[in-house]
Amino acid sequence: MIKWGLTSNGKQRFRCRFCKISNIRKRPDQRKRRTEVLFERWLLETETLGRLAHRKNTTASSFLKRFNQFWDIKIEPIKYINNDHTLLVDGIILERNSCVLIAIDGDGIPVTWYSCMRENSTNWDVLFELVKKQGFSPSVIVSDGQKGLIKSIHWSFGHISHQRCMTHVVRLSQAWLTRNPQTMAGVELRAIAGDLYKVITRDDRDKWNLKFKDWNEKHLKFLKERSVSLETKRWWYTHRRLRAVRSLILGALPELFTFIDIANTPRTTNRLEGGVNSPIKALLRHHRGMKNLHKKVLVFRFLRARQYRNTNTKG
Repeated sequence: MIKWGLTSNGKQRFRCRFCKISNIRKRPDQRKRRTEVLFERWLLETETLGRLAHRKNTTASSFLKRFNQFWDIKIEPIKYINNDHTLLVDGIILERNSCVLIAIDGDGIPVTWYSCMRENSTNWDVLFELVKKQGFSPSVIVSDGQKGLIKSIHWSFGHISHQRCMTHVVRLSQAWLTRNPQTMAGVELRAIAGDLYKVITRDDRDKWNLKFKDWNEKHLKFLKERSVSLETKRWWYTHRRLRAVRSLILGALPELFTFIDIANTPRTTNRLEGGVNSPIKALLRHHRGMKNLHKKVLVFRFLRARQYRNTNTKG
């Protein structure tokens, strides 16, 4: 076979010296690879099927048929190679009874992920086992403090340092207290919760703890007030939301300022929420109407693409 010019599409044509028949060399593996590149460009970027089809002089339905081969491919994370020892974990809900648990390091690089029905201790155990298989040994974990998650952290890693996401505590406190609390205790507690963001040093922590302790003592009697039903004689605490916020802060307090004692520890999961979950949610909105299986493929391919991108950048 000898080279015999180019086809109208610019491909190299070859001609047999003996039978005088010309043809092009077909590479099914390269065709599949190029199609997968287009698949990810459509899935993970703002490229539309219409634009892809127009550029390749074909139809959108033709591309959808070509893309069918990639929905069933299992997407595994690449081997973790960073030296960071901070692990941020959270789950992203795709639809009812479907979510993906995600673990990233302190630099925002995905470590691994796990698809499940809901966030509970059993599924978090599986994720942490996958983290260990990746060769990742965290020294501190940052999370939103979900009960099943905390249980799984202690089960999987023992007495590892844990940083509760400060943003979750502040936002939940302010949501429960509303924008305009109707009591002085509520106004003061909302301000105290908002001051958490100002805590940076040990002195800041001590002053904040003292302020919260003083508020608790000042309004202790007020928080114990009860209301009684005249019909059933049943009672309940009158200021239940205030008590709920107090319980939230007291429950988070032992792990709320870990970032002060351990250097370079994020005090929020914003790197995961904003850097990973938000782009995924934007892509899901862009591809709204997808089947649940296709949503999972989108999430998995996004995470692996983020792994490749960060690995190549560091390399």
